[in-house]
Order: sequence, then C-alpha cells, then structure tokens
Amino acid sequence: MNTYLIKKKEDFAHVFRNGSFLNNKSFTINFAKKSRFVCTNSPRFGIVASKKVGNAVQRNFAKRRTKALKNIFLNCGKNELDYILVAKKNLLNENFKILSSQLEQTLNKIKYHE
Repeated sequence: MNTYLIKKKEDFAHVFRNGSFLNNKSFTINFAKKSRFVCTNSPRFGIVASKKVGNAVQRNFAKRRTKALKNIFLNCGKNELDYILVAKKNLLNENFKILSSQLEQTLNKIKYHE
C-alpha cells in the first residue's frame, strides 16, 4: 500500500485550509503540517490536475509525470509535512529533468520557509 499518497478528501481539505503554497512555472505546491491522526514517518503527497490542464488524456499524463517524481518527495520533503502538487499546463511540455530540478529547488525553499 502506498502510504506516501494522499487520497482522502479530508486530507486534501486540511492541506488547502491550513497550509501555505509556493508557485512555480509548472506547478504549485501546497504544504501543511500533518494532522494529528496521521502516523506515517515519511512525507505524503497528493496530485491535482484540473480541467485547465487539458482533456482527460493530458490530465492523466500530468499525474503520471508527477507520480514519477515521488523519490524527490521522499528524499527532499520534510517528514512532518503533507504536500499537494497542483499541475499547470506547462507541466505537459517541460523536460522531465527540468521538472525534477524545479521540484527539488521548491522543496528546499519549503524546508527553509518555516
């Protein structure tokens, strides 16, 4: 079972309600401290791709690309935080190496943000 994925509506709502965000060219990352009911020792992340990204095929492609970045979340993310990555249309056309470096830089900014 993937304990690093956020799937419940309540967890998404908690991050959007209580957290902060950082914008990037290809995505926005919302982050918040985990609720007290969550007992995982690794950072968790969720993925959102709205209809602004494109049709269903493009949204699924954006989600697959984001799921492929999970190792960066697990290595660079803080263990006490939940992250939600909101995809933008630029994510579809960006080079994967550039995406991974953007994500790593953004997660490092979040580490020093708090």
